[in-house]
Amino acid sequence: MTKDDLKIVLGRWDSVAIVIAIVIGVGIFRVPSEVATYIKSPWLIMVAWLAGGLISLVGALCYAELASTFPETGGNYVYLKKSYGPLTAFLFGWSELLVIRAGSLAAVAFIFAEYLASFLGADKLLVKPFAVFSIVLLGVVNIAGLRQSKRTQNFFVVVKLLALVALIFLGFISGEGDYGRFRMSFEGGGGDTLYFFGVALIPILWTYGGWHENVFVAGETINARTTLPFALVTGIVSVIVLYLGANALYLYLFPPEAIQRTDIVAAKVFTLLHTRYGRKIFESVVIVSSIATINSMIMTGSRITYAMARDLRYFRYFNRLSKRQATPYRAIIVLAVWSVLLVLWGTFNRLLYFAGFLVWIFFALVVAGLIILRYKYPDKKRPYAVWGYPFLPAAFMMVSFALAVVSFASHVQTSLAGLAILAAGLPLYYFSKRKE
Repeated sequence: MTKDDLKIVLGRWDSVAIVIAIVIGVGIFRVPSEVATYIKSPWLIMVAWLAGGLISLVGALCYAELASTFPETGGNYVYLKKSYGPLTAFLFGWSELLVIRAGSLAAVAFIFAEYLASFLGADKLLVKPFAVFSIVLLGVVNIAGLRQSKRTQNFFVVVKLLALVALIFLGFISGEGDYGRFRMSFEGGGGDTLYFFGVALIPILWTYGGWHENVFVAGETINARTTLPFALVTGIVSVIVLYLGANALYLYLFPPEAIQRTDIVAAKVFTLLHTRYGRKIFESVVIVSSIATINSMIMTGSRITYAMARDLRYFRYFNRLSKRQATPYRAIIVLAVWSVLLVLWGTFNRLLYFAGFLVWIFFALVVAGLIILRYKYPDKKRPYAVWGYPFLPAAFMMVSFALAVVSFASHVQTSLAGLAILAAGLPLYYFSKRKE
């Protein structure tokens, strides 16, 4: 199979929707309380969220060059293969399938299920069945075809955006808050301000995660060389604006001390603005947001497995497209099945901890690969070249490595478990290559 077998159906705004759907998940409703634990100044909180957005924007600019130069399905897998060779690319695909993608997918499915059960007033015993149902249903939607998947995607993204914009607008016109909180102050978190600012960036950058997801479906994107850079930058800039608006609203309505004591500050906002129906409205927003995220994660994640399956004998079973819709249905099935097993196993939180360590390692390697590819392919056409080269890519690499170190140091055991799973792919890779 080649990339030409895939149907090219994704337009500019479909690609933007993928970015927004995955980035704006449930983090913006949960993470602000954790950030307020480390930073007490409303002004510095806003600066931290802007800094996280700008770091993500730098990453998006680097990926824009890679995507415009190599517009192939598989994204990171393709870039790593061209930069370092097939082994590094395989280890990325292997860890995505077993740890990063499936673990994150299971986690979001659990969040969806918990809020759906609460919304319906259902027994907590139904949480796992609801989670399994969401993965299976959206897996079927993706198998039915990329057109069906993107329609589902775009609908829920529009609903999600309208809900978030309405929340921000109604909050500011409510008159319930205090603009005086945005005074210029730089109170730290009980110690060195710079240190706590750096610690707060970790959950903030997690909330911005997913800004690169549209590159995984490059082979199915119309005019990918220009569409992907546009979608990467437009998507993350849109998210930055919305995140700054949401956090400004939280700080307008509540002081940092109150935000710190509230696990889900957005629920408190909805309750304040809509006393009678606030909780139900908030649950509905989280449910819609989760559906969009799950759908996008299946759509993009299955393309990584599909790309990997083209190169190794024992994975070629997953390198099959449905005859009618040209979707990588076997790759979708294996991702959905493994995610369901993680849901049933119920230990997905552990996977998420060591997934974070691996995510930042591969981010650093991909952007370092941008510099390598400039030397390996000096005459390659680059419709978009990253601004500030090589300084911006180098800065992003350093931030990524630093976050990988922090993730490893704070969760040593789970990080080692992640490395063990990564290493388990080595014998499988060499055995497969030897048999070809």
